[in-house]
Amino acid sequence: MLPALNRSVARLSTPGGGYCSGALIAPDIVLTCAHFFRERPHAGVRVRVDGSVFPVDSLHILAGTDVALVRLPEKVEATPLELGPSPRLFARTLTLGYGGQARSVKARPGVYLGTLPVSWFRKRVTRVRPAGLVYANPPAVKGDSGGPVLVGGKVVGVQSLILDPGGTNLRIATVSLWPRGLARSLRGL
Repeated sequence: MLPALNRSVARLSTPGGGYCSGALIAPDIVLTCAHFFRERPHAGVRVRVDGSVFPVDSLHILAGTDVALVRLPEKVEATPLELGPSPRLFARTLTLGYGGQARSVKARPGVYLGTLPVSWFRKRVTRVRPAGLVYANPPAVKGDSGGPVLVGGKVVGVQSLILDPGGTNLRIATVSLWPRGLARSLRGL
């Protein structure tokens, strides 16, 4: 994996030990999953990116999706990752994140399997809309949520959910693709 990619992947964590991954998409904006913020205030969350730790300056959750935009209080020197278009069927993917308590960014190569209009997590608490399906080996795991999913070096979505019926990881993950209004939300930050 390119060192530049490592520098642009974030780890968001709470004092209680919860954490997820994210991606620097502007000098002071981290893209991540909304479900991480469902039961915790963003005030205590710390964002580690490019070797520095920052508090969350502000949080914007895109309604009806599992996409969140975190503004940092200052700009980061790392190069932001570029957003890309929706992936084509069977495109090669690369999911990046800190899943499984990793101390450094882990890369999970995969294949894009297709798009669903919507996907839900257990008890329909987390909604992913639109939802992409990715087969990855090694599979995405807890903590990879919010990490960028790349196709051709560009971010096409955010790792959201894993399929793990009965505790067995099926190596298929649901990815939050770009919802309508993402560009407008970015301009509004």
